[in-house]
Amino acid sequence: RVDQVGVPVHVAKIMTYPETVSRYNIDKLRARVLNGPDIHPGANLIRPAGENSFVKSLAFGDRERTAKSLRVGDIVERHMEDGDIVLFNRQPSLHKLSIMSHQVKVLQWRTFRFNICVCAPYNADFDGDEMNMHLPQTEEARSEAKMLMGVHHNLATPWNGEPLVA
Repeated sequence: RVDQVGVPVHVAKIMTYPETVSRYNIDKLRARVLNGPDIHPGANLIRPAGENSFVKSLAFGDRERTAKSLRVGDIVERHMEDGDIVLFNRQPSLHKLSIMSHQVKVLQWRTFRFNICVCAPYNADFDGDEMNMHLPQTEEARSEAKMLMGVHHNLATPWNGEPLVA
């Protein structure tokens, strides 16, 4: 879709989002912990709730025991997954529309992919353009990115109101 960006699985396993465990998502996050850092969708780290707790890497140790001991309030650094909001920009960022937010669609291969309709704001011509992606780390940042920088909110140029994404 016009508001999506295709992200390689390799990148999705490296970029993580700190999701706080609640009674609503504990089963999902337990499954992510069991998958660990090598299987997508998985997780890389756990930050247990409490002041004097240590970060646990899921690359080593007993993930089954760790998943069973997951508690409400713990923070799981889960892999990027479909539907996450990311900021996508092309260097150099010379104007407001050269950085917009997109929804993630995790795909195979090793390149970022986006809808050809959003090439104009990025001034992308596919001749080796450098594109950067940033994953907001809080719910507030995610909603701000979606509402202020989303593709659907930037269809027209602020300069004269002409359609830019078409």
